[in-house]
Amino acid sequence: MTKEDDYRRNAAESIQLAQSATSTADKGRLLKLAEAWLDLADRARHMTRRLRMAGDVHPLVQEQVDRRLEE
Repeated sequence: MTKEDDYRRNAAESIQLAQSATSTADKGRLLKLAEAWLDLADRARHMTRRLRMAGDVHPLVQEQVDRRLEE
């Protein structure tokens, strides 16, 4: 599972918590948290694409980057 997947899963969990929250303030905070997780997921996806499209990266470096992204 990639970092992007983890972030999206965290966003989904935040939304589920927001649905069961009794306080309007708590719902708002949890939905903002979900938005932040989705922003991180988008950034992770963008960085992954940039790194993979950079054809001048040595294969050993690319392997290390791929491992880090999957942690």
